[in-house]
Amino acid sequence: MIVFIIISSIIIITAITSLYLYFRQQKYNNFILQNSLRLKRLKEINDRYKFNPYNSFDQYHIYDNENFYDTISCEDYLIYQLQYIGKKVTSQIKLIHENKQLYSKYLSEVKTVSDFGQFAVPINSLNLKKLNKIEKRFSQKILLHEPATQFALTVTLYISKINGHIYRKKTAVFDDNDINAFIKRLNNKNGTFYNDREIWNSLCRVERGKVSNKMRFAIYKRDGYRCRKCGISDRYANLEIDHIIPISKGGKSTYDNLQTLCHRCNIEKGDNINEKY
Repeated sequence: MIVFIIISSIIIITAITSLYLYFRQQKYNNFILQNSLRLKRLKEINDRYKFNPYNSFDQYHIYDNENFYDTISCEDYLIYQLQYIGKKVTSQIKLIHENKQLYSKYLSEVKTVSDFGQFAVPINSLNLKKLNKIEKRFSQKILLHEPATQFALTVTLYISKINGHIYRKKTAVFDDNDINAFIKRLNNKNGTFYNDREIWNSLCRVERGKVSNKMRFAIYKRDGYRCRKCGISDRYANLEIDHIIPISKGGKSTYDNLQTLCHRCNIEKGDNINEKY
């Protein structure tokens, strides 16, 4: 019975002590939140700053043809994609640069805020050392987090088996200087002719690589496993996928621009643009 009373007393005392410490802490917290001139000033500064969100433009692609995977680099793939997303990426880079300048200005303004320990009302019996400690903690919490101030775009290329199992990958990261340089080279053209030969080669490699093995087999099946020109079947000739409008003349790797030809007919056709069988 005595042991029970002792244990009960300890529990009660512990509970009362915990409640006392909790309410005492709340009293200090509330005082800081309501009366700290430093926190008030930081909140006023925070209200004036709004940073731009960061939108990712990371790219990835899965190849099922090892030859294309080995031939096409992450740089090639990015250059190809920038034809379509270049303006959006450039806009994002601009917003990130704005963030960097704005955040630097924000930090400079934060440094001008008054020192700790200045309050709107007297602290009376409150402990100044404890108040300063709490004020420092709240000051750190109230500071705006650093926004995105650096731009980076990651390109990841995978190689998979025809069943979809990925067994290798390669990755490269490009910054805003890389992006701007690629876009400048892409824009260096006369009509549809690219003055930068390497840029054109990158575009062609990626366009060819869009003809996956799965797509290739679908074209063969659609064309009855026969050459669309001479009619020979795959039993007697090596069948190939031909771009009706060649890539060199702006053709795309789409189903309606692809056809089955035997090797001989494909060689004869060459880069002719008007031969659809």
